[in-house]
Amino acid sequence: MHEDTKMHGLKAKGLKKGSVSTVATVTIGLAATAPAYSLTGALGHGASESGYQLPIIFILSVIPMFFVALSYKNLTSSAPDSGTVFTWGSKAIGPKFGWVGGWALLLASILAGVAATQIIVNAVAILVNAREVSLLLHFGVAILFIVSTTYLTALGAEESSRTTMVLTITQYGGLIMLAAVLFLQVAQGNAVSTAESLSLEWFNPFAISSFDAFLNGFLVALFIFWGFDASLAMSEETEGSAEQAGQSGVIAMIITVITYVTFSTAALAYAGIDANDHSSLTFKENIDSSITVLTSQIVGSNGALLAALIIAISAFSSTMSTIMPAARAALAMATYRAIPRKFSSVNEVTNTPKFATWTIGLMTLLIYIILTSISESVVKDTIHSVSIAVCTYYIVAALSCILYFHRTAFNHWRTALSQVIFPSAAVIVLIFVVILQAWNMIDPSYGSSGSIAGVGAVFFIGVVTLLCGIPLMIIWSICEPRFFRGETLPLERAHMVLDSEDKNNLR
Repeated sequence: MHEDTKMHGLKAKGLKKGSVSTVATVTIGLAATAPAYSLTGALGHGASESGYQLPIIFILSVIPMFFVALSYKNLTSSAPDSGTVFTWGSKAIGPKFGWVGGWALLLASILAGVAATQIIVNAVAILVNAREVSLLLHFGVAILFIVSTTYLTALGAEESSRTTMVLTITQYGGLIMLAAVLFLQVAQGNAVSTAESLSLEWFNPFAISSFDAFLNGFLVALFIFWGFDASLAMSEETEGSAEQAGQSGVIAMIITVITYVTFSTAALAYAGIDANDHSSLTFKENIDSSITVLTSQIVGSNGALLAALIIAISAFSSTMSTIMPAARAALAMATYRAIPRKFSSVNEVTNTPKFATWTIGLMTLLIYIILTSISESVVKDTIHSVSIAVCTYYIVAALSCILYFHRTAFNHWRTALSQVIFPSAAVIVLIFVVILQAWNMIDPSYGSSGSIAGVGAVFFIGVVTLLCGIPLMIIWSICEPRFFRGETLPLERAHMVLDSEDKNNLR
């Protein structure tokens, strides 16, 4: 007997195989995590919650995300489909779960684009030395940013991945140089006077002061690892085998955690966490802009401009890297008749889903303009709210891996761990995080945009918008029931198959 782990009945969608190199797929995953602007917002708050144990908390928080990355790797090897979590959820769990996973992925991508647009607007304001951002500059930058990123993404997988690669290398180059300078300053004794000396104790999990310190730091850290899966949406276009394509997400995850741990260690050793020190990471005027503060202290008066440039590059490459998988998810959903067929069109010249790409881009712009018109604090809260959608589709991905492989996984201890046991641990952790985060969002004081009817506005952005997918799914199931009857993506499990020799012996 042998294992049949390949998903059957998947459809080609007109995407060009081999148009994206293996290196490019890894950089797409790295770009989507947006390390520069993720760190600038998370580093100060993480240090405030966890102190000098932040590096070990970064390492601990990546564990459930790494288990999700293993789920993606295994599923990509069995089904290299651009729909990723939508396709896998539909095949392994059922069409409704697959649809919800696809909706959560689309929503997360759009909300991430909205947050990145605000970051770009702020960065441009610093670069042009504008103390007050006029309405013309605000919306002009937003429109130019979304249109340009969408246009570059729609050019073709090869062209857009090449652009992303250049931007990612530039971003990482800036972060590596800044980390190296920070370590050099520490070695020369030029660290902030209130900062503690670099110690291996920072990597001791038993030195974490309390469970609350661990949990709050864990929540901050967990979501800055989001994005590694962007590269796996390109699996139908990646050169090489499905197994090689599946490895790109794991590689991106490993590089990301090394980056975050190294940079956070350098920042803590240089700036420290004394909230009363004006140069500290946790000082009230520094906590939201760690990269800018550190760069200004090292470079001088032009540091803010350099930091703004690095963060802008990070936001630009991140937006391109989130539009690409979202457009391909929409393409797959339309191909299997889970959303209108118009989204399944692929341009014959560029071999990209242009209609889906431009729809995702323009929806991001429209939502940004609407939210900004209400309040800029609402836009800031999209960064908090995106976590619910991310956890939702990661849960669907891990559950898909468990249910699809459970019949064959226990034939070997390695597959039992990577296909069932580790994904199960990820599901438990992420469900706990979703419940806790949703509960926190109900509090009117959570976030910066106040409350609606006594409920935190960030809850409506993160949870209610996700739940809006349910009536949309019901409406579409009435209009196009074939997908929801399992006709276009029938339920399937990996299973054992009799070899020809075994069949002869049974006769």
